[in-house]
Amino acid sequence: MNRLDLPEEVREFKKFVQSRQGLVDDVRRGKYSWQELFDIWYKHGEKDPLWEKYELITPQDDHKDSESESGSGKFSNLLDMVSKIDFDQFEKQVNNLSKTIDQVQGFLQKRGHHNPYQQYNQRKRFF
Repeated sequence: MNRLDLPEEVREFKKFVQSRQGLVDDVRRGKYSWQELFDIWYKHGEKDPLWEKYELITPQDDHKDSESESGSGKFSNLLDMVSKIDFDQFEKQVNNLSKTIDQVQGFLQKRGHHNPYQQYNQRKRFF
């Protein structure tokens, strides 16, 4: 099955999700999984009380959203994304990555592998 040849139910569900403002954001935040939402939609349809808290997007809303994406809208979205970053967790991940790289470099040095960039840099240090 080609990636574009989705079952009819999945295509209908995608359209439904795109018509509900905030639904995708809740999945990204971990409030629901796509499978949970699909099961609810498949069993109970669009009349389930869960969907009431998600505002229906009209074609005019889509136009407004595309306008807000230009200029200050993009900047606002960027600020929202940055505000959601847990910098302590980010720093831990960077430190873990750095330690891993150091370990790999140490392993390679013990095995006799040379870093071609290091050799190049040593030759270029005369000026």
